[in-house]
Parts: sequence; structure tokens; C-alpha cells
Amino acid sequence: MKTFSLETLIDVETLPVKGPYRGALAASDTELAALSDRFGFVEIDRLDVSVEIARVGPDTWDVKGRLQARLVQPCIVTGDPVPETVDFDIEERYVRASYEDEEVVVGLDDSEPLVDGSIELGEMVAQSLALAVNAWPRTVDAPDEFKAGDVEDAHPFASLGSLKMPGK
Repeated sequence: MKTFSLETLIDVETLPVKGPYRGALAASDTELAALSDRFGFVEIDRLDVSVEIARVGPDTWDVKGRLQARLVQPCIVTGDPVPETVDFDIEERYVRASYEDEEVVVGLDDSEPLVDGSIELGEMVAQSLALAVNAWPRTVDAPDEFKAGDVEDAHPFASLGSLKMPGK
């Protein structure tokens, strides 16, 4: 099994004609930190991805695999850390664009276009992770309702009022 990074582009012309290409993600700490920043996660503790890419027809490739991750997101109400485990099946179809009279025609129908003859494997993993996580992470003790102006502690600029000059 080959390894790939989040920067990997797979040129479909290098894929085996028969049988699948098998690969696994080997993301560096730097790549995981960049992915956390991109999606607003607190951190990604673990990201394991395995994929198989197979030609399924003329100019058509299927990518199937599994994404497992352990990460932390901020609660949408309190901002407190919310740990989460993700286990997600990846199923994507990529097609080559056909050219007619300088106009690009891509019959996507639930498919992704190749980018310069390549599958952006790392980008597919990043987007799959973003779709798999909880879109509205909440801590167990987060209030059900939050009204504008509700503040438990004084806001950070409250003490500035004491700096006003008398009579102004």
C-alpha cells in the first residue's frame, strides 16, 4: 500500500489499468495543524485514511475508502472544546472533461472533475473530513437558549468606563 499526503495529486494515467491503486494517508503534524486552521478545529489528534482508486469505465475512476479521525472543535455556544470521533466511508467518482468547440462539457451527475488529469486526493480527504464532522458541536452543559446581551461575566471593555474623565 502506498502512502500519500494532503498535498497529493494522483495522475490517472499512472494508475493501474486493472485492479485498484491502494493508498493510506500519512499526514504530517504541520498538515494536520493547517487542516485544523482551515476548518476552525481546535486540533486534530488523529487522521487515518485508506483509499482504493479503480478505473470503472472510459475516463471514469471511483475512489472508495474509509476516513477515521479524532479531533476537537469549539462549542458553538460557549467556545469550550468538544472532542469528536469520526468514522466516514468515502465514495467519490471522478470523470475526465470532454472538449467540444472550446467549451468544456463535464457530465458530473454526482461526479467530480479531474484537475489537469489528476485526482486531488488530499483535497478530497479534507472535504470529506469537513462533511463528516458535527456541523454544530455543543458541550453537554451549553445553554439551550442564548439571547443577545446575555453575558455571564463583564465584557472585556467594561473597565474602560472607569477611565472616562469626570464631566465628560
